[in-house]
Amino acid sequence: MIYDHKGTLTTILWDSVNEPEALLKGDWKVEGNKPEAESHWKRASDRDWLGVSSVAELRSVLQKGYPAGVAKLEQITVGELPVPQDIRRRRVRSDQGDELDMQAVYRGDLSRAWSRTKRQSRTSVRSVSIVIDLCGNANITSDQLFWRGAAGLRLANELTNAGYSVAIYGAAGAVEIDSDCEERLAQFVEIKAEDSPLDMDRLASLTCLSGFFRTSLFTGIIWAADKLGKRVKYSLGRSTNEVLAEGIKALPIPQDAIIQPPVKNKGQAEAWLKSVLEQIANPEQQVA
Repeated sequence: MIYDHKGTLTTILWDSVNEPEALLKGDWKVEGNKPEAESHWKRASDRDWLGVSSVAELRSVLQKGYPAGVAKLEQITVGELPVPQDIRRRRVRSDQGDELDMQAVYRGDLSRAWSRTKRQSRTSVRSVSIVIDLCGNANITSDQLFWRGAAGLRLANELTNAGYSVAIYGAAGAVEIDSDCEERLAQFVEIKAEDSPLDMDRLASLTCLSGFFRTSLFTGIIWAADKLGKRVKYSLGRSTNEVLAEGIKALPIPQDAIIQPPVKNKGQAEAWLKSVLEQIANPEQQVA
């Protein structure tokens, strides 16, 4: 874990998606904080809250994957959107190169007798980091939060298919997390490393369901307040996307990472995808 506290902003980069829950086995400073964290793993819930019917079902989906979520995110329109330049190496033929095709020589096609590999774009960004905003206030339903993960994974899939290396981070920003309403928090966790395969079932369970946020990252909010020696606010503060760009500066995460805005429906997800892909498809623009 990387923990940074400056002013009123605490920033955390968790070592793994399992780390926040593991903290429940340790000692906490402030009375009432640990039981509050534990309560979110025991509460009776419904699909609007977790995306599944119970914490037990959530654990099962996190382990086995979420194919229903993958099928739903594939409904996001991509075909009519601008696509990123394909930067994978392609074999091209010309009158000079690395390998000679004797069949072309025999045909007299000397202008295409040689072949070599060529990367499609020299100026395109070859690695991309995507920060998916998993956070939402209590009045935001799991169906609304679904589109955060769906849009982020659809973007990752498009970029991967075009030959990019993609890292994915889940994130949650909040303000007024303590009983004094003073502290702000930005949490990040790497859910896909740049060199890891794009396991859509597994990633969908973490990002398309609100359950991971409303159990593990809730625990992170309460633990952060506790580490500051404060009682967590009963509401766990107010969700906000604004602290993510500030918090990321304290962490070894690429500073040009694409930070997702708080989309809440299919239309907003498609609009965000279009905006990002337009930037990446144009090698003269910076990804932001």
